[in-house]
Amino acid sequence: MPSHAPSPAPRAGTLPGTHSGLPAHPDPDQLRRQAKELLRAWRAADPAALARAAAFGLPPPPRLAQAQLVLARELGLPSWPALMAEVEHRRSAALAEPAFTDRVLALALGRGFDAPRPALALTLVQGRPGPRSPTLKLLLGEAVELRPDQPLPPWNVPPLALVAFSSLATLGHEAALLASLDRLLAAGADANTVLADPAAADRPLPVLFGAVARARSAAMVQRLLQAGADPNDNESLYHAVEQDDRRMVAALVAAGARWPGTNALHRQLDFDALPHLQQVLALGADPNELSTGTATRPLHHAVMRGRSLECLQLLVAHGADVSARDAHGQTLAWHAARAGRRDVLAWLATQGQSAPVGLHDRFVAACAAADETAARALLAQQPGLLQALSSADRQLLPEQAQRGELASVRLMLALGWPVDVPGPWQASALNQAAFRGDAEMVALLLQHGARWHERNGYGGTALGSCLHAGCNEPVPGGDYAAVLRLLLADGAPVPEDDGTLSDEMSLVVAESTATN
Repeated sequence: MPSHAPSPAPRAGTLPGTHSGLPAHPDPDQLRRQAKELLRAWRAADPAALARAAAFGLPPPPRLAQAQLVLARELGLPSWPALMAEVEHRRSAALAEPAFTDRVLALALGRGFDAPRPALALTLVQGRPGPRSPTLKLLLGEAVELRPDQPLPPWNVPPLALVAFSSLATLGHEAALLASLDRLLAAGADANTVLADPAAADRPLPVLFGAVARARSAAMVQRLLQAGADPNDNESLYHAVEQDDRRMVAALVAAGARWPGTNALHRQLDFDALPHLQQVLALGADPNELSTGTATRPLHHAVMRGRSLECLQLLVAHGADVSARDAHGQTLAWHAARAGRRDVLAWLATQGQSAPVGLHDRFVAACAAADETAARALLAQQPGLLQALSSADRQLLPEQAQRGELASVRLMLALGWPVDVPGPWQASALNQAAFRGDAEMVALLLQHGARWHERNGYGGTALGSCLHAGCNEPVPGGDYAAVLRLLLADGAPVPEDDGTLSDEMSLVVAESTATN
């Protein structure tokens, strides 16, 4: 990029909250350029730039984050993220009413694969001067006089759907939204109405799901069920087990929700929450159900998802059969060996079940358990073992990456395991590690030939897996900024910072654009 002289600096010393140097319609790209220009001038020891940094006591060496902080402080904001939030607020406030409402709906209800961002939605609505449209009033739970079946622009959403899907319930508006829900139901609104997301119009979602997964309101769930909402809508029970408020699960089951065919018990096993598992088993979930989606029973799925031995024993205490096989005829011991779970294998031995003893199965089990001595001994005994791996066995690498088993992945790569084979959700090991925010594993996979553009079953790349999880489904402990930096170094295109990135990821994007 050509070099430019630094833009004139706003007046220093502005008091926080005044934003005196910020234009009415700020351009975030222009502000990013100003920060990069300041950084270049600072690095070139430009006296004016040095003076601007010195005014805030920032030590060398100069970094983009510091230049951004200087610019934000000069504009009266305490930090760069606060400046970007103010920019978003002003830009959204300047939108025409339909565009503004569309933006707020996407933030309050979620859109496509993007999770709701209720705090930003609330900030935008409350900061908009003038009277609010009925659509925006309903998102807040404000009283509106209209027919209960009247679709509202710009998404043509039924009033009840706006209320039930409003994530603003999580920010202190639950009581008002509940009152609106009651008014609409009393006026004849259909408790089984649906919301058609413009980004997924072919898959409308029931309002009961909205109350569960967006508003996260047990009171709304109970009201809708009392009004006749179908608890067997193939969505609500599955997503209720994802929530910490377990009253929703109990209410759905009390209203007649059936466990079979929902995969809700298998979904519960995706989380490490023993009390929650205890609840769903006590409420009638079948510990022997064969999932059509995963072809496994709960015990098998628990092992595949890395659940504790206590979790497996709880399933057995509620009637799970340790000898039951999955849809492919595999035993629980086979799954445990394949996952490297020697604790589970030791327990199964007391139940009269042992792992497969064939050379091929023992090699796979040794790799899964990160037992390098055993794995190399078996390879020496039969050098062609790697070449003889079945397509299912080749998926072990992405499976272990999904489980976060770094030692196992490192051993398999060292032995020459194929690096780009798709596994769960048709995603490679790199996609799995990027989704987890596992920077150490991502670096290891890249060193062994994995590439950022490897596809997953949703049509995205490892870069997309990192961005989606980091913004919408972050795994606790994941370092998505570090993963993003590694993927960009591998040649991935710099993503657009559209305001959904975390502060850390946004900084990586800014640093990358500053050096290009």
